[in-house]
Parts: sequence; structure tokens; C-alpha cells
Amino acid sequence: MLSWTRTLNMDDAHSLLARVEPGMPIATWATACHKELTHLSMARRRELVRILRDDLLGVDPQGRVIESLFLRFYRHAPASAQLDLLDLAWALSHPLPLLVAGQVLAPARASGRLELSLDTLDDLVRRALTTRSEESVRKTRTVVLGALERIGAIRARGTGRNRSLWAASADPHPLAFGWMLHRSAGERGTLSREAALT
Repeated sequence: MLSWTRTLNMDDAHSLLARVEPGMPIATWATACHKELTHLSMARRRELVRILRDDLLGVDPQGRVIESLFLRFYRHAPASAQLDLLDLAWALSHPLPLLVAGQVLAPARASGRLELSLDTLDDLVRRALTTRSEESVRKTRTVVLGALERIGAIRARGTGRNRSLWAASADPHPLAFGWMLHRSAGERGTLSREAALT
């Protein structure tokens, strides 16, 4: 599994997502994004546009934005749901948060022992990644923990190696939760089968 060291500024991401419309050329949207983000370096602007384009938006062969499942939910959601929707989409854009949820958070919640070991998380990330770079492992762990904390699956106190962590119950906006279920069903191919049965 590849490392996950990129970070996403959520305020900037929401500003850029507000500018996108299905059917518009992705290049037109990218140009508008660069004008919106003059406070950032060119490299950071490009990275932010690339993250949103590659992880959240769909583009057709003609280079136009398609109405992806994420974009359909996001465009029609109230602001409170948009916040949770982007946090969830970001957390699910890499497989590691799901791996941590399945192998660390779910067992902790099932046992009632909610305090988490940073060493256990480090070991899981280290085993999952193809890289042996300690810097990449550390940055990936930080990004994963940040994503899980933003969606409410982890509570944290402190920083660095002195951080205390607990498994928590995420409580996303119902629309964001609906998007997650719809996405999961689509990935498993159950959506079309269930629709055919109804």
C-alpha cells in the first residue's frame, strides 16, 4: 500500500468545490481554483486541485466534470452535511483509515477498552505500507489519525508521541452517512442487484 502524506485544507477545499458544476471543463474549474487560492504557493494550489480532481471529482474523456456520486450529494446538501461529507470522503480516499477501523477501532469498541496504543497504530501502518521510510510512515500515521479524528472515529488529546487516543462513535450528518452507504453498496455491486429486486 502506498503512503498517504498529502494533507487537505478543508476550508480551501470547500471554496473550490463550490465552484464546480457538472459539465464544465475541468481546465476551466482548475483555472478558477488558482485565482481563488492566491494566498497559496503555485505548488500547493496544484496539489489541492489534483487531490480534489483525482479523489472526489469525475472527469469524462472530453475533460468535463461528471456528476459523481460525491458531487451529486455535495451539491444538494446543506452546509452542515457538506462538512461531514467532505471529511468522510477524504477519510475514505485512502484504504488505511478503513484498515485501522477494522483492525484497531472495531475491536477496541467491542471489548469496551477504548484507549488506543499509538505503538499498535504505528505497527499497523508500518506493516501496511510498501515504503520503509520512517518519515513516510510517521507522516502517514499523522494523516490517518487526523482523518479519523475529523470524522469522529477517534478522540485525541496531546500531540506527537505524548498523544492519548480513544476509539469513539462517529456521528456524521444523515446525508453524509447516506452517501457512505450508497458508495459502499455501489463498490460491492449490490446497488444494481437490490434495485432490480424492488
